[in-house]
Amino acid sequence: MPRGHAYPFPLDLLDRLHDQLMKQRLTVQPEQRIVLVDIDEVSLAQYGRWPWSRQQIAQLLQQLNQHYQVAHIGLDIIFPESGDLLGDQQIAQLAALKQLTLAQTFGFDRSQSMRVGQLSAAMPLVATPSTPAYGFLANHKMLASAAPCVGHIAITADPDGVVRHQSMLVRYQGQLYPAFAPVLLRCWLGQQLPLQASNGKVEWLQGLSGQQMVDQQGMAAIPFLRKTEAYIAIPASDILSGKAPLSLLHNRLVIVGSSALGLGDYVATILGGRTPGMLLHAQWLSQALDQLEQNKPVVAIGFSSMMAVWAALLLGVLLLHRRSNTLRLAWGFLLLMAWLLWLSYTPQEVGANALAPLLGGVVLLILEGGLEWWYAQLGRRQLYLAFHHYVPPAIIDQLIGNNSQAIMLPHRAEITCLFADLQGYTGIAERLPPEELAHYTRHALMLLTQAVLDQQGTLDKYMGDALFAFWGAPVAQSDHANRALNAAIAMQQAVDKHNQVAALDKQIKVHIGIQTGLVVVGDMGTPFRSTYTAIGDAVNVSARLQNLASLHNEKILVGESTERQLAYSPLQLYGTVSLKGRRGVEQVYRLP
Repeated sequence: MPRGHAYPFPLDLLDRLHDQLMKQRLTVQPEQRIVLVDIDEVSLAQYGRWPWSRQQIAQLLQQLNQHYQVAHIGLDIIFPESGDLLGDQQIAQLAALKQLTLAQTFGFDRSQSMRVGQLSAAMPLVATPSTPAYGFLANHKMLASAAPCVGHIAITADPDGVVRHQSMLVRYQGQLYPAFAPVLLRCWLGQQLPLQASNGKVEWLQGLSGQQMVDQQGMAAIPFLRKTEAYIAIPASDILSGKAPLSLLHNRLVIVGSSALGLGDYVATILGGRTPGMLLHAQWLSQALDQLEQNKPVVAIGFSSMMAVWAALLLGVLLLHRRSNTLRLAWGFLLLMAWLLWLSYTPQEVGANALAPLLGGVVLLILEGGLEWWYAQLGRRQLYLAFHHYVPPAIIDQLIGNNSQAIMLPHRAEITCLFADLQGYTGIAERLPPEELAHYTRHALMLLTQAVLDQQGTLDKYMGDALFAFWGAPVAQSDHANRALNAAIAMQQAVDKHNQVAALDKQIKVHIGIQTGLVVVGDMGTPFRSTYTAIGDAVNVSARLQNLASLHNEKILVGESTERQLAYSPLQLYGTVSLKGRRGVEQVYRLP
């Protein structure tokens, strides 16, 4: 997101999580190479309110340089106007001897176009990212002209008001102005050669490992490594009075600044809502000194590392797209946890929002969830369209709950088949007008169909005045034989009830055949029309039994295989018969 724009959710949440991660990395290990000299409330109360006289500031700096013999002093204060001549001369003398690094600042917004003081210590423009500035606040001419070591202290907060980054190189009117802490380090180590920069990397110290990555705007993440209490902070009043121990300051890098509330030199950071500005410079110096002592470059976890995590997330999802959701989620979770664990222990500087891959994980999760939901809804709709003409709503609910497309594939299953046929339908069709015939047919078949649905059977098809149904598929039913017989009995009871009130020429008589066996069930249709049906010997036998019942005026004839599976058997042995198209004989049972 461009700086200056409000971050939308969840980017603002990532910033807060990133802050928590950085806080976990903070150490309380004492930083003994850097000392903060603080113009605090106590010092102001003892030596007068701000601004102090230039002579007072010069006395503070000379005390540090001569009495305490510090290594180098960074003054985190700007003097845009001249003060008393003697004080300015003493400060300018320290700066000219490179014992003091001065500060200047810039405005990064077009509305901040002030031009106060005189800029100094400019560097030639090199091919590296930098932050454009529109105005500046610098020291007055005497100090600026005498000071070879001057760095900018401009601070830019993120949209939520928290300072996480700082501009390492400011571009103003065709020249570059480096940040305060690197200038202090270069000045202390006596680096004279021009700044080396290329491909988004700045080499602050020639001959030593001191590279730092910057983003396209010349910004770098502030390397928060230590908690506030890890730094030695001494009130300026103790320096002026000589109370501060020599051992704390001798040969140390010193940054002079202020934490006094009235001076306003504090910002909100992960360290707290009122972090003194000089502490940000100290954090950068601590990291640079750590890297120099280990002879390692100052590098940052950049965008390429986060892109690698995103690519790994996406690659895992693509490779596992035909596997279970659990594997895909486990892959994403383990990868993100490994990334967070590495972030917690890596010594590298976090150069960007290191939790950005979490956003990629969330996006993939949302997309994955949306696709899975869409596929699930598509599958449910396909199941509904495939079965809503065959089975009752209760069975459809079970199918949709299982959400398995495998049930549509042809497979073997033991089912009980039922054929039912209306007797004398042809004669009725010949004498009734088409409208009455259609009503009669629908009513008669509905009596039979309702019995099938009440017993949660699968209605396969209508064949003119006949009906074929089965039990045990697509949902397995352990009592499929009992359900089929109960449905047949219910059909006969419904027909008897109809005949009690129907005219003699519109009475219904139905003959039913039932058989149980192993068949193939599934989608036996073509690309032009899908049809879920059963094929096998049990289907043929049930049709033959229905035909036999019609020939001998029996209401229900049941095959031997069905009778053996009944939990109770109200049937009588009808006889041993030889059915058409089958070898051998079959024991057949009838309903009395």
